[in-house]
Amino acid sequence: MTKNTAGKPGYRTSKSERAGYWLFFLGQNIFYGLVAINMQTFFSDVGITAASIAVILLVTKLWDAVNDPLLGAVIDKIRFKKGRFIPWLRISLPAIVLSSIVFFLLPSSGSPILKIIWATLAYIAWDMSYTLCDVPIFVLPTSMTDNIEERGQMLTMGRFFAMIGVIAASVALPALQARIGWFAVGLVFTAAAALVMLPLLFRAKERQIVRPEESVSIRQMIKYVTKNKYLLIFYLAMFISGLMYFSQYIQIYLARYCIGNQDAASVISMISMIPLLIVGGFLPAIIKRIDKYHLYIVCNIAAAIFGVVLFFVGYSNVTLLYVLFFLQAIFTGANNIILFTFTPDCLEYGTYHTGERAEGVAASVQTFFSKLVGSVSGPIAMVILAGFGFVSGENAAQPPEIANVIWLLYTLPPACGIGIALILLRFYKLRDKDVQVMARYNNGEITKEAAENQLAAKYGPAAELVKMTVTLN
Repeated sequence: MTKNTAGKPGYRTSKSERAGYWLFFLGQNIFYGLVAINMQTFFSDVGITAASIAVILLVTKLWDAVNDPLLGAVIDKIRFKKGRFIPWLRISLPAIVLSSIVFFLLPSSGSPILKIIWATLAYIAWDMSYTLCDVPIFVLPTSMTDNIEERGQMLTMGRFFAMIGVIAASVALPALQARIGWFAVGLVFTAAAALVMLPLLFRAKERQIVRPEESVSIRQMIKYVTKNKYLLIFYLAMFISGLMYFSQYIQIYLARYCIGNQDAASVISMISMIPLLIVGGFLPAIIKRIDKYHLYIVCNIAAAIFGVVLFFVGYSNVTLLYVLFFLQAIFTGANNIILFTFTPDCLEYGTYHTGERAEGVAASVQTFFSKLVGSVSGPIAMVILAGFGFVSGENAAQPPEIANVIWLLYTLPPACGIGIALILLRFYKLRDKDVQVMARYNNGEITKEAAENQLAAKYGPAAELVKMTVTLN
């Protein structure tokens, strides 16, 4: 590939491919911000009780968590003629568009039973469509390029655009929903998200299609996950942290009942976006100089401290509140960008340690823990609100103590979750320089002996690699 096409020496992907990859994350997370984050608010606005919403969330999110590893195994098994991951992305886009529209067709005038059944089935359909793109998109760079730095840059910027997508949805949705309603908002967001996801489907090229010469069995895949301790440690820590992160589910409630104006939810999201845009642009360069693990730890500590400060400051001084939200967003934004760049590292370690390369399984573990968080944290938040007498209905009058309960849920539990996660992360030992060596061994660039000379003291001996068929395009 020429330098002019790729834009950077040593890069195999073109500028348009990388831009398409980032834009896919943008659109995907507009969908996520539209449905996954706001589903409980939508359900309560159409008259489903908080207790019923908790049950719906529990059922749908548990299925959500279970179907990810299943799909990861399917992705590793099914062989399309061209490509391993792009065909799945092409299947997923029309599915997620259709299921999003059906989701917001839920009739507010229907019976309580009809609404509960519709909400449950519509979300399951939407979630399965979302999973069809969520698993492949994170491991697609392993097929697009064999350049580790290039992969890291693609994933880091992908997460940057993902956060922009979520925050952009969070900025626009509260103000638009109050003016045009849920169904119209669903149509507008669906059209915008699909439009920006399209370029990748036509521009991306899988150059390095790695397949085992013999099909990897389900038993081997389970072995891969159970023996990849760093994959489990990292995502268990992420699960514990996310388990108590109620704020993403109740931001519109915070604006309505604490600040007294739903448009404040748009303001809070906008405030969060500004530092994200600033910090996100510098993160790839920062990660080149500072191991991302250390950066991730520092940002987590700072985010937890600001959560505690916010709780004690309270929500009566809105100006001060906005300032603190801005400062906290510097660190939470950086965290959310860095977070999923750990998966390729765990994948390289898993291949080095077991000899088997299972990108779909590694990515599905990531999405499993991410979605398992929602299967528990969302219902917990709604159960707590129901226990304090939360009333369903878009303009319903709430008990006086609800505002303080919402504020507590929004600030303190996330800080506590981070504190517990940091204890677990002390056992995560993978570092960037070591992963580079693992990747070179896994790609056949260095011998087993050369890899073990550098890594055996920390990670044990390298496994004999399962023979792979590598197709270079």
